[in-house]
Amino acid sequence: MKDAVLNIYAKNSNGKYTHISNASPDMDYYCPVCNEKFIFKQGSIRQHHFAHSNSFSNCSGTGEGYLHKTFKNMLSEYLKNNINSQIPTFIKWKCNICTAEHNGNLLHDIIDVKTEYNLTECRPDIALIPKNGNMPIIIEIIDKHEPEKNVIDYCEKNKIVLIKIKLNSINDLEDIENKIKHPTDVIYAAEGCPNYRQYILSQNIRPVNIGVSEQAIRRKISRERSHNRF
Repeated sequence: MKDAVLNIYAKNSNGKYTHISNASPDMDYYCPVCNEKFIFKQGSIRQHHFAHSNSFSNCSGTGEGYLHKTFKNMLSEYLKNNINSQIPTFIKWKCNICTAEHNGNLLHDIIDVKTEYNLTECRPDIALIPKNGNMPIIIEIIDKHEPEKNVIDYCEKNKIVLIKIKLNSINDLEDIENKIKHPTDVIYAAEGCPNYRQYILSQNIRPVNIGVSEQAIRRKISRERSHNRF
């Protein structure tokens, strides 16, 4: 049903996201998806929200499209602000390799954040661009559907870290910081695990076909632990 998800955030004239509770009647606000003008809905029955001024709008920005795109853009804005202010963003996740809980600074060595970044073979929701020219970290926002297969395949082929964030409701827009600090899933190649050396020993696995020597593994683990990096 159209507008089943209430639009509680809108963009102002400067492109910044504004919550309905902080909106001013003297300013103009726009849909984050189609950029059509929004109007206030401040009745006494339903929760206050924004709505398209054109009641016949065909914008997909109501429902799943609105939630997905608004969260993606707000998260991107949040991460950019942290980079510019040199504020670390520590996240916690359960490792898909050793099953232990890890934590680290997601923005270590990251200099930029891109949405719908063109990687030729795919366009992930968010890409974190490192200063050393290495492959980016990819963030995929999940509303009703898992990430596209070409994104998953690209990450696997290039050993890129893939972070998944599952959205549950419109209220997630008010919980951006917590959602990124506790992502739904973090997937990476075996050698990306901080406990990789211990893991391969416990599993009696030889570190073959991964393009990195045992000495390099030790140096990498020591370096990452010393920097408490992601």
